[in-house]
Formats: sequence, structure tokens, C-alpha cells
Amino acid sequence: MAQAVMDAYKRIKVEKSCGAGGAVISGLDLSQPLEDDAIAEIKRAFLDHCVIVFRGQDLSPERQMAFTRIFGKVEQHPVVRGFEIEGYPEIMVIEHKAGVFYNGKNDIWHSDVTFSETPPLGSVLHCRAAWEGFSDTMFSNQYLAYEALSEPLKRMLGGLQAEHDAQLLRRRMNAYEHNNQISEIPKPAIHPVVRTHPETGRKALYVNPIYTTRLLGVSEEESKFLLEFLYQHAVRPDFIYRHRWRPGDVTMFDNRCLLHYVVPDHPQDMHRLMHRTTASGDRPY
Repeated sequence: MAQAVMDAYKRIKVEKSCGAGGAVISGLDLSQPLEDDAIAEIKRAFLDHCVIVFRGQDLSPERQMAFTRIFGKVEQHPVVRGFEIEGYPEIMVIEHKAGVFYNGKNDIWHSDVTFSETPPLGSVLHCRAAWEGFSDTMFSNQYLAYEALSEPLKRMLGGLQAEHDAQLLRRRMNAYEHNNQISEIPKPAIHPVVRTHPETGRKALYVNPIYTTRLLGVSEEESKFLLEFLYQHAVRPDFIYRHRWRPGDVTMFDNRCLLHYVVPDHPQDMHRLMHRTTASGDRPY
């Protein structure tokens, strides 16, 4: 059955990476304009696999913006500033150089910007420099995390909401003296603990330890206990796809149903450079 799904693609070749998700797509040069039928298959593969990877790409800022625009309006990070490509404020530069991670580290499981009322749909990462085998990015499938819960726990969590706040992000970013300091952050946002994906209709866990601060409607002790359980459950090994970066990779991931984490195993002299663009999303429900 899985092979039949793969064979249904006409313009692209889709090779699934593992049981938890992820797929390598070949047959396209993203530096060139894409035809409508190819775009439709890319979007379908994205929904099927949550993370899609294109190898050996070389995108100008304009082409990375155009590719991201397939999925939604390209938006700038709401609070982080000072790491943009000149003339392209929507492209964030994420770099490790000479022993320093500019604009902080991502060695904590999270979904991006869930403190926003309308968190991003997803992001495109274009790897410009990397040492293969170091600073991999892990993605944890929150569809699978939700589906693995017992039915009574699903029913309980389905009625809960959680607060998401940017306070921890501000503290982590401001701890690095080479970063532009974050002074103002938006007020916390309230989102469901179990989110329904607006395109697939599937349910996914929607809490993360960098932005989720508490569950509403329960005691502080109950909130802490439940969140700690969910954080551990959400990153079980069988939910995880680990992406090994190569220069030229273009990776798009679905922020609505994934957590991600950058493995901090980099040598101090390693150069790692990513250009990130983000597509805007909708209010979770």
C-alpha cells in the first residue's frame, strides 16, 4: 500500500525516510520556477510526511522566498532581530562559527513561536554549510504521540487548554552577549493541548517545554505533572525522524504537528550555516 502511494506521484520521486515521517524528494530544481502540478505534489508530500527534504539545491534569497510562498505568506520572526539577510528581513540567518552559536541554540524540544496567536505553518531551512553527522535536527511526530495515548487520557486532554509564553525564549536569547537583546514580547497565547491539523484533520499534541507554561483549569501541581509526562511521551524514539544535514539541503517541516531539536554535538571549530524562512499559519483549534 505504501508503494502504491509513492507510485501515485508523477512529477516527483518521494522516498520515505523512516516510520516516524520525513521523505526525500528528487526530480526538481528549486532554483527554477515550479509548475502547478509539481507544486501540488510537493504540498501533498508535505502533508503525507511532515518533513520533506530536497538534496543538492542552491537557492538565491528570491527563490527561497518563492518556494516558501507555496505554503503561505512569508513572515519575519515576531521578536528575534538582527540576523536577517540584508534586503530580506524574512530570511533568518542561523549560524555557528568560531565556537559561537549566533542567535542562540535550539537544543530544547519545541514548536516554533507557539506564543503567537497564529503560530507558523512551518519553516524552510536551506543548509549553506555543515559538517555531515554533526548538529543533526530531530523531528518528533505529534500525530503519533497523540495516537499512542490511552482513550481516557485523550478525552481528558481534548478538553484542556495551555498557556504559551515567550519569556524563556527571551531569557535564552539575552544570555548571549552577541545577540540583539529582546526587550518586548507579546502577551501569552492560549491554545488547545490537542490540536486539529487544518489540512489533514488529524489530531496532534500541541505543548512544548520552551513555550508552554501551564495548563488551564487544573492546579499548579497537576499542570506540572501532566506537562512533564507529555514532554517525555512526545519524544519517544519511535516518533522521531533524525535529519543528517548536508550542504545544499532544503528542508521544509510542518510546525503544526512536529516538535524539533538540534543535537548539540558540534565541534567548536565547526561552521554551520542555515537560511530560514517561515510560512504564516492559522489559529490552532
